[in-house]
Amino acid sequence: MLARELSLGSRLLFVSGSSNMKMSLQLPAIVRLENAAKTTVYHWCEEVGRIVEEYGVKELQSVLPLLTDTLFELHAQSGWSLRTLTKANNPRDFDMVAHLLSPRGPVVHLCYKLLGDSTIKYEFPLSYIPAAIRHLLEEGVVPSFYVGKLQYHPHVRVPSSLVLNAFEYYIMNFLYYLVNPNLQKYATNSCGSDSVYFTILEDYLQYFLPCNGCDPEMIPVPSQMSYGSTGYATPPKSRYETSTRQMTPSLLKKSSLTPSSSGAGTSSLAAERTSHHDAWRTMMILQAINELWLSHVTSKENSNLQAGSPPRTQINVLQAVVFLPSLDHLRAVRVLVKHLHYFANSVGPNIISGMDELKRTVWTYFQKKLYVFLRHTLEHWPLDASFRLFLETWLSYIQPWRYVSSTQKGNDGDKVVDWKWQNFVAENLLFYTLFLQKIILRFLRVELSSPKNSLMLYRISKVYSQRNLKEMISIVERSLSDSLSPFKSGISPHIAVNVRQYINDLENPSFNYVPLFGQETTLQIRTILACSARVKSNLRKSIQPEKLGKKRSILSWLSDWFMLSGSSDSDENGEDLKKALNHLEQSSSQLAALFEVEIPSEPEPDSVLQTTYGSPSIFRTPVRGWQNSTSEGSLLASPLSPQKRYDLTYRGNPDTQPIRSYEIAFLVRTFHQICSNINDKFGPELEQSYERHDFLGRVVRQLLTPPATYQEVIKKYGTPKVIQKRLGPRLCLRKLASQQVVGYTLGILVLSYTFGFAPEILCLLVVSCACAVIFVRASYETWRESGGRICIDVADTDADHY
Repeated sequence: MLARELSLGSRLLFVSGSSNMKMSLQLPAIVRLENAAKTTVYHWCEEVGRIVEEYGVKELQSVLPLLTDTLFELHAQSGWSLRTLTKANNPRDFDMVAHLLSPRGPVVHLCYKLLGDSTIKYEFPLSYIPAAIRHLLEEGVVPSFYVGKLQYHPHVRVPSSLVLNAFEYYIMNFLYYLVNPNLQKYATNSCGSDSVYFTILEDYLQYFLPCNGCDPEMIPVPSQMSYGSTGYATPPKSRYETSTRQMTPSLLKKSSLTPSSSGAGTSSLAAERTSHHDAWRTMMILQAINELWLSHVTSKENSNLQAGSPPRTQINVLQAVVFLPSLDHLRAVRVLVKHLHYFANSVGPNIISGMDELKRTVWTYFQKKLYVFLRHTLEHWPLDASFRLFLETWLSYIQPWRYVSSTQKGNDGDKVVDWKWQNFVAENLLFYTLFLQKIILRFLRVELSSPKNSLMLYRISKVYSQRNLKEMISIVERSLSDSLSPFKSGISPHIAVNVRQYINDLENPSFNYVPLFGQETTLQIRTILACSARVKSNLRKSIQPEKLGKKRSILSWLSDWFMLSGSSDSDENGEDLKKALNHLEQSSSQLAALFEVEIPSEPEPDSVLQTTYGSPSIFRTPVRGWQNSTSEGSLLASPLSPQKRYDLTYRGNPDTQPIRSYEIAFLVRTFHQICSNINDKFGPELEQSYERHDFLGRVVRQLLTPPATYQEVIKKYGTPKVIQKRLGPRLCLRKLASQQVVGYTLGILVLSYTFGFAPEILCLLVVSCACAVIFVRASYETWRESGGRICIDVADTDADHY
């Protein structure tokens, strides 16, 4: 009997489950997706996978736009972000999202299913592409990536959107997510390379740009759309052809895929089709990255900015100059550069597929856009420690020998650069010379005593000290001389002829090349070495007692124990000073050897050392011994001269200014939290009491901090903006967190305990004295304003009105 009931119950459960499944299938796919969005991220991802498997192409057509809107936050915040989701904070959701968007995951599979219907197209707004490209399209210049994809207004010859297939639409939204200006205000919360977005990005690069010889699975090439229907209009054919030839080169070269035999017509067509089948997705991804990540400043605008242009063009140039990539944007470009090196270096001796041809031509396609992007970023990046990210991106590009094999990752120091990289150095000469010259000028404007800045200088000197690299650069520079034949310079004739062509292609015609190892750059190196010598002298003085092993006095130990000078902060600061000194010593010796100059002797240390990292700015460091050897118009008389002095003042929020060395950190933070809560809760009442003109108002003014205005710099997408803000009257107890006040308080407590005073009586005495001081100061202010007549009348608010 029991077995029969169990069997009946299981059948009823099966029937109920089947009915629920049928009911879910009866719901439209879009409704199920919207309902799943109200649940957790994990269940939403599961539901997306089930929807992709259970529905057909017709029902899934409307699912992809909703998916991209939710994933990439195109119109609204979804409550979770691909930039903040990491494996450390939520491993379950991280793995689920990574699987959902993986190259073999449900979303990409959805795109492949939609490719089966050639009529399914999606519109990608032109407002999502960089403004520099939009200006070109408005002028009728169409880059090759946009040919055949533009949708025009019926009556206006201006493009309105891009018409893309499902795979193109998804990839474009995935790439646009990183540069979406509406999301840049949330970029400060980004988890960087630990986020799921960068994990998915690396998966896409490894799958669609394989380096191990395993090409991605073949997917049929989607048929080209027809523009014969109403609502589409195309510009004249000549404009397409002319503008296409002027823009970026093609990734695939037909000549390299076509056999040289006379009867190779059929085999050529087959080879071209095969290459297109196994590489069309890779080509599309590379072109989309080029357009969305690297085209915010075009080479034409960059040239016009340097050489001068008509006023109308200058307006567009100024609009393009304000662009500044976010940290995640620059981080993604570095990931791309490293992987493209692996991708290009994995090419075999023979071209047997379209993927092999891509490996040979990928840097030809990216070089110019990457050069303009990096140079623009270098010239506009702020003078802070975040420059390290740009520096590593640049160093990754100029060291392709580090990325030959993903299993053998070499260091960028103590390494011999093989001479087979001579052609790469020649083709990218400006990356090695012009960038270094501009970065040297940048280091003349920063604090070399900062451990982060000294580390960056050391990273540069270490890279350029690799054996054979200097010789390669020198040979290419010598080949630029008209009086020296290519054979005498030691470089191949073909490269020697094209070096100047590479420079002309990257720069404007008025560009004047300055040799890296010439007198001008050598003078800059000597200047920075002199500044480094002065900084090293100051650093040695600040860490000399510790290095000599001097014993600390009992008073200093008691001072540390009572937190009058934080021992942990001091130890950490001492380690940073040692690292900065070590990096400056090594970089000085490496730069001196690279440019064949002598290291200046270290002068006497400054009598007054700066706080935190102990060295004054190089602007305050006179360079000795150079005044007689240079003219008045030399580098030392320029705005970058170390003899020029700048007075730096803090203009931010006075309540949140950096903690001083004479303050106790945890007390500053505790008092600030307490005061912030009081000010937020009673702010209007405090300001009203502060503005009173009677005796009570004068008492309140003795207790509160007066109003103040300060500047807040908002670093959003583009040029930083400075906004003036006001702070009203407020309570501020920061002065009580100074080491002197705490020391006096502890001393009084020790004395009172020694002489037998009760703590309660002592506290009452201190409070009484403080109240008496406040009362006397308020009375004095009343007496002074009333002309010598004391009038203390709290109720009479008009006593001070005349």
